Amino acid sequence: MLRVKKEKEVKSIMEKEKINNTKDLYVGIGSNLNNPIEQVKKAIHAISKLDKFNNTKTSNFYESAPMGPSNQDNYINCVVMFKCGESPEDILLSLKDIESSMGRDKSSIRWSERIIDLDIILYGDLIYQSDILLIPHINIYQRAFVLLPLMDIDPEAHIPKQGYAKDLIKDCQYNDIRKIKE
Repeated sequence: MLRVKKEKEVKSIMEKEKINNTKDLYVGIGSNLNNPIEQVKKAIHAISKLDKFNNTKTSNFYESAPMGPSNQDNYINCVVMFKCGESPEDILLSLKDIESSMGRDKSSIRWSERIIDLDIILYGDLIYQSDILLIPHINIYQRAFVLLPLMDIDPEAHIPKQGYAKDLIKDCQYNDIRKIKE
């Protein structure tokens, strides 16, 4: 009986520690296939259903020209902020599972069209690098389709080692973007 009580106490402490370690997780969401607005909404819903993510804010939706091959439709993009305490790899695996369940095919062509694209943009002020993941997401400073939605949520958003989004947007390379009504 004492062991069961100790295990419950340890579990309770671990849960409290997890809550205390939550960070603002910003996920970039984009699609340019099969009714992209609906695909983006489905992705937001799928992520929000996971216990480890608590959705707090969603940006406006934006339409932008593709970065890669120009023979594809424009993208619909947004950024969603969640409270999360999971490891970066666990978050990435969850997002990749959602992409897969929504029919995302990995193309050998960089920046090709896609039904859904889920990227970790920022995770608190974490700077993280592994073989499969970079946080903050690489080249944010070049992408208005990330910076503008990010600033919808936090006008003072700061990207570690890059600067404030409101300053970075001024020299943004990929800036063919417009806010849309959902």
